[in-house]
Amino acid sequence: HVRGYCFNTAPERELAVRLYGIDPARSAVVGLGLEPFDADPRAFAARHGLTQPYVIYSGRRETLKGTPLLCAYLDTFRARTGRDVKIVFTGSGQIEAPESLREHMLDVGFVSEQEKHEAMAGAVAFIHPSVNESLGIVLLASWLARTPALVHAKGVVLRDQTHRAGAGLWFKNYPEFEAALALLLDRPETRRALGESGRRFVLEEYAWPAVERRLFELVDR
Repeated sequence: HVRGYCFNTAPERELAVRLYGIDPARSAVVGLGLEPFDADPRAFAARHGLTQPYVIYSGRRETLKGTPLLCAYLDTFRARTGRDVKIVFTGSGQIEAPESLREHMLDVGFVSEQEKHEAMAGAVAFIHPSVNESLGIVLLASWLARTPALVHAKGVVLRDQTHRAGAGLWFKNYPEFEAALALLLDRPETRRALGESGRRFVLEEYAWPAVERRLFELVDR
């Protein structure tokens, strides 16, 4: 019986239309505002003694977030390619990972926003393997840090965000994961271009003035 609906993403609105038959004209994709920041891409690695390239995941570690799959894939990547790629975790929860990957993981748990942003800025990619997201806030933060994304193709919202931003790649299975990560490792110019595209996207779409404009337009309607 409400007069209107605010959504964070377009796929979220499409789901509501499909499930509940709401009128799309009475809704808007408003999103949320994020403050821009700058982060030194060398600071985190220097602080923690990381000398090899690394990927990063931030947030809760659990099966529904896809972290066991991420660890299994990265362990396979290291074994198949012989490339020494580390993985950094920020956030909370137990990490389910093969024993062979443990010594190549750095779990810093909860850290300050500044350190999290520095960790993101120094990573080859922010990997978000979840297929159950309504808005990838950490993904948006990684783009503000100029780091491209690698997301699961079945994660409709994350794939849509990544596609619209022109800021990363997605995978359906392990072979696609291997190809995508190898590309990001081997082509720093591509990595930089994707990261810059992501930052532009967030600054345009998730800046507070843009969010306020979309909200007020819906309220006025």
